[in-house]
Amino acid sequence: MILNLFRYCLIVMERSLSYLSEISVSELKGFGEKRINSLKKHGINSVTDLIRIFPRKHYDRSKIMNLSEVPPNIEKEITIFGKITDISVFTTKTRLRITTLTINDETGIARAKWFGPQYIESRFKKDDIVAVAGVPDVKKTGTVEFKNPVIESFSSEQDLSETGSFISFYPKIDGVPNKVLRNGIKQALERIPELKDIIPDKDRNKFSLYTRLDSYQKIHFPESFEEYKLAKKRLAFDEFIYLQSLFSHSKDIYKTEQKSYSMKIDSSLLKSFESKIPFSLTNSQKSCIKEIFEDLSSNYPMKRLLQGDVGSGKTIVAAAGVYAAIENGKQVALMAPTEVLAEQHLNSFEKYLNFLDIEMYILTSSVKDRKSVMKVIENGDPALIIGTHALIQENVKFNNLGLAIIDEQQRFGVEQRKKLMISDGLTPHQLVMTATPIPRTTALAIYGDLELSIINEMPPGRKKINSKVLAGGKRESNEVFNIAREHLEKKSQIFVVCPYIEESENSDIKAAEKVYELYKSEFNKYNVELLHGKMKADEKENKMLKMKNGEIDIMVSTVVIEVGIDITNATLMIIESAERFGLNQLHQLRGRVGRGDKQSECIFHITEGKSFSKITKDGQERLNAIEQNDDGFKLSELDLQIRGEGKVTGTSQSGLSDLKIANLRTDYEILETSKEYFLSMEDEEIKSELFLEANLLFPNFGKTKDST
Repeated sequence: MILNLFRYCLIVMERSLSYLSEISVSELKGFGEKRINSLKKHGINSVTDLIRIFPRKHYDRSKIMNLSEVPPNIEKEITIFGKITDISVFTTKTRLRITTLTINDETGIARAKWFGPQYIESRFKKDDIVAVAGVPDVKKTGTVEFKNPVIESFSSEQDLSETGSFISFYPKIDGVPNKVLRNGIKQALERIPELKDIIPDKDRNKFSLYTRLDSYQKIHFPESFEEYKLAKKRLAFDEFIYLQSLFSHSKDIYKTEQKSYSMKIDSSLLKSFESKIPFSLTNSQKSCIKEIFEDLSSNYPMKRLLQGDVGSGKTIVAAAGVYAAIENGKQVALMAPTEVLAEQHLNSFEKYLNFLDIEMYILTSSVKDRKSVMKVIENGDPALIIGTHALIQENVKFNNLGLAIIDEQQRFGVEQRKKLMISDGLTPHQLVMTATPIPRTTALAIYGDLELSIINEMPPGRKKINSKVLAGGKRESNEVFNIAREHLEKKSQIFVVCPYIEESENSDIKAAEKVYELYKSEFNKYNVELLHGKMKADEKENKMLKMKNGEIDIMVSTVVIEVGIDITNATLMIIESAERFGLNQLHQLRGRVGRGDKQSECIFHITEGKSFSKITKDGQERLNAIEQNDDGFKLSELDLQIRGEGKVTGTSQSGLSDLKIANLRTDYEILETSKEYFLSMEDEEIKSELFLEANLLFPNFGKTKDST
């Protein structure tokens, strides 16, 4: 008791998130050992952790319906309150468990059903007062039925009246009901008369922000939707500032602790490069090259992401960096995810840099004369070394590495990439290339510790790929075959891509083997081959090489051909069960054709037997978007709107898994404002305190900040 009082006094005095992180949830009423252990499994240990469990939704008590008021054919979510009058559990012949609660609110009866082993009956009892929320189904008898709704119990009418105008529903934590979480958060906030704020009054007024304490109180217990929105705005603002603080610190450390080669580059170097390559650069390419040259001139290592759509000309921009490094007597390493792509890069650089007396080597696991390449690397002779994971084996020791280029960084692990980064005590400059467009909002959050170069225009003369969505009916399937014949008659090659390799039970997705047999039968005069992810690496490489050499007419494949391979004679891409693919994935696959002089085409073929109206709403939106747009950046923004940032970026990147309330899809203006505010901050003491808080609340950032 003395300890609790002591803690209480300290809470009043300190009033900071850092201090509250030292206070265990066990000091609040209602949290015994079992509940504490359940919270720990979800990373909730302290009072700070507890108040940062944000509601996943709120229910407005003013919009609660009586059961007698629920209209037939209702399609919106509603909330009802009532008393449980019956609980039953039934198991079907197929061993499906169905739990039914009968609920009465004095105006009517509702039945709430849960399917599967959710054990609702163990959490609720007869005569419990409950809130049930979901989309109801009104039967002809007038009975209202809910399927798998959200439910919460209240011990009494008084308990219900104390929840305020809005009732908060939190993410599910086994053994810790919503009301226990809500009561714990309420206790915690009541013990904090004020909470130290890192943003001064004048700045809060300028950006129309709540105080920190108000934002926590009103996110959990809002009296109106407007209060909730303003609370979310402030808390999202804070989270984005934390990211800016961490990125800024990471950059500062990188610049002060890491040293690199300062290359001598003047304005004539770009002009010299332009005059010698076989085509003109776009303005966007020139801009990116200037940014790279400026970084290479610095004595701290470049850490830059080069982003461009499929076919935008990233390789020639990278070639300019190679040119500058070689002119400065340095080695360059380019790491590609596969041997076929490594060979492709070698051919491209030989073409682009044939004016330069430069040694180029390839180092992969299948290269026979490894000793001569290793000797060049160890001697530090100026050269371009292109390879795969073989470049980062322990026996490969660069002696004069000035620039490391990493193609399609998502294919390499963090530790693998870091092995390229140290050379004779200095850190090489680093350029990461990606053909997967990332929305600007997401890039600001994910790559805040990287400089970003974007090629946002396509080279002139590149032919647009004709795109067409076809349903899964027999007539449309015949149309697909007819289009394929037209391309084959013009001596062109075809890709056919399917989402999975095996037919699964109750699945209507075309498996690659099934499609392969279908095309082999339909086009028996042509060479049809199958490529899938379960093949050995050397077998996959060999098939892609045969395709590149024109030995295969139709390649039926899973998505293993998504990234990189350049086959100029491939003019038709057929994507089967296209509604099952993500939008960016569809765009990447489309980009595998249209790389030569011939007119190319992409068919987005819906699953066999399905019409456009029978696929999901998201699937319809994706196919409409891909058919109408060929701009990868525009499509990435649309993908973000359809799916949300978690599925577009992955939740573990650069601490994004620590974003508990900020939303990259909807909070772009808050993100921009927070960045502007952070850059204007001058008080070093506040910036230092902000960084400490950021480390506390964004623990995953430290695990991923070296991911580039």
